[in-house]
Amino acid sequence: MDQYQILATDFWSQWMTAFVAVCLTLTTPYVFKIARSFLVWGFGILTTAGKAWSSAHTSGSSIERQHLLASDDEVAQPSATEEPADASTSKDPEASTTSDITNPSTGATVQSSQGRPKSAHGVSTRGSQNPAIQNLLLSPDSRDTVWQYVKPWLQRGAREFRAPSKTMIVVATVLFGLFVAQAVAGVFSAKIASDNAGLSSSPYCGIYEYDDAAGEDEAYRQDVLNNRNKEARASQYARTCYDSGSSSAPFSCNMFYNQSIAYKTLTDQRCPFASSDMCSQGLYSAITFDTGLVDASIIGINARATHKFRRKTTCSPLNMSEPYVQSVPSSTNDTYRYHYGSKKDSTAYTFETSGRPFQWLAPVYSLHTYFSSLYPSEDHWQPLPSLKPPADSTLTIIFVASMHIYHTKPSLDPIFHATEPRYFDGYRDPYYYNSDPRARVLACVDKTELCSPDGKTCWPPSAPPPRHSPSPPPYWLTKWSLRDSNIYSSLNLRQGAALLAQESISQFISLPLGSKHWQSEASQLFSTSLARIQYDAWDIATGADREKPGYVEITPDEAKDRLCGIVKTKRENYTNVNLFAFIGLPCLAFTIFVLSWDVRTFPGVDAPKGVMVADVIARWTVNMLAKVLVGACRLIAFVSRTAMEFLKGKTRERHGGSDGASASV
Repeated sequence: MDQYQILATDFWSQWMTAFVAVCLTLTTPYVFKIARSFLVWGFGILTTAGKAWSSAHTSGSSIERQHLLASDDEVAQPSATEEPADASTSKDPEASTTSDITNPSTGATVQSSQGRPKSAHGVSTRGSQNPAIQNLLLSPDSRDTVWQYVKPWLQRGAREFRAPSKTMIVVATVLFGLFVAQAVAGVFSAKIASDNAGLSSSPYCGIYEYDDAAGEDEAYRQDVLNNRNKEARASQYARTCYDSGSSSAPFSCNMFYNQSIAYKTLTDQRCPFASSDMCSQGLYSAITFDTGLVDASIIGINARATHKFRRKTTCSPLNMSEPYVQSVPSSTNDTYRYHYGSKKDSTAYTFETSGRPFQWLAPVYSLHTYFSSLYPSEDHWQPLPSLKPPADSTLTIIFVASMHIYHTKPSLDPIFHATEPRYFDGYRDPYYYNSDPRARVLACVDKTELCSPDGKTCWPPSAPPPRHSPSPPPYWLTKWSLRDSNIYSSLNLRQGAALLAQESISQFISLPLGSKHWQSEASQLFSTSLARIQYDAWDIATGADREKPGYVEITPDEAKDRLCGIVKTKRENYTNVNLFAFIGLPCLAFTIFVLSWDVRTFPGVDAPKGVMVADVIARWTVNMLAKVLVGACRLIAFVSRTAMEFLKGKTRERHGGSDGASASV
């Protein structure tokens, strides 16, 4: 964030913006006055230059004609003792009585003529045939200029106004001037209010984790409940704010610096497992969600150089044919075992179901999950070699069983299957349910990468950063914010309540589900994992878990007490005000006001009427630039002359040596 900002309430920020807008609006006539002054200068310079060019061209032609005649007749020269003609008998109509006025502010001398019309700036208007230029030069301000255009139309009527198009030009000019003045004032005044982002101000920042050695049952239960609540709030935020692309998102969507973390969805992707036979719908049947490289500033981390990260998840329904799913022959109640890996308790299968779930009178989805982390040797479940995810990835396997749920339409979804019809008395159309006692299986592979600020070097969160990559406090905040961003942590503690399909059930009836509803569920779980990043970053910045029983601080030494005040968030009813703009723009308005003053208002200053402070400064600047230019030209001429003399001397020495050698021979 810009350190030259203050976070003010909306009330005061509106007043500050209005104050700046008023200041800029009040300067409009003075800006026009200064602009008109410079236009007068421009017309005067162009007029003088045009006269000088015409005079030089005419004089050159006369001299050439006199030179041709001088070969035949001798031109009489005036006597050196002849007295100059009296000024009163001069034929020059502009050679009237003149006087010199010295401007004490600039030291410049202004020649004034009593016999020629002059503008407020002492520039002659004689010879100008353009009435628009004459009106501009003779009017004391811009309003008078407009009046010179409008007056003939108002006094003599539109019939005597020879060019009716001028009326539209004047009206358009006035309206355009007002529009520009208001637009400029509005644009510049709006610059002082930026956004409503603020930095976290909690002094209790830090990374806290439940200590498994705490040995307190109550503390453990509180930890489970705490993580369940974190999981639920991230899911609710994802459902409300990640799918809401409109600006009318509810209040809860405005708490983070950015409403969401963007990602793209890719369908018909390659099966992510070691063996493509594990995907039930073929080699290219998976769906992938990928954020690409995301700058940590997106989640609100405020630092000059922030690291980047990438989240990628690929999901696919698993093959349920033998040998992966097998019935137990000796069982009398439809027992099935799912052989997708073994467990540390010497169980050769992953999961087991018994009975017919539809007969259990509960309109819910039963859900069980298993997880393979970045540290496989510590995991309770070890997946099959053919199911193992790629390196530096995690695997979540989800078993979904539908119980006593009726669907109004048949569902061909491989996970939420329901095609068996059942008719009821009094209803023409049947309802559909899942008669298969087996649980359906969905697996997701998660990959998270941390990257250097330039995005050229990436590594898994379980590995230390490369030697050439720094690890300041913002790096540790980014890393620990990503710790629980995976599919497993998005539904493990909520089980069936995490499913969108569960929300579609009313009593025992479910709304129709699409043929690829499992993809919608996977998308929602991925969005939940991204929202978890946003929430966890804020929890670290505020030390949300510091007072919970059984929690200890595990912040690295290089980041301890340095994670405070580096996370941005949105503050409702507050707005950031740019101090430079709030102070600078009114100062600029006052400066413009001062520049438009007549210099005669200053005591002891004698100058022509209408000369402003801006004129004096501009003339002084032009004089200084002229002096610098003349000095530079003289310096160049001096250097050139010196160089030429040096070269001539060297040439003489060379020729002199050659002559001496010839004489000796």
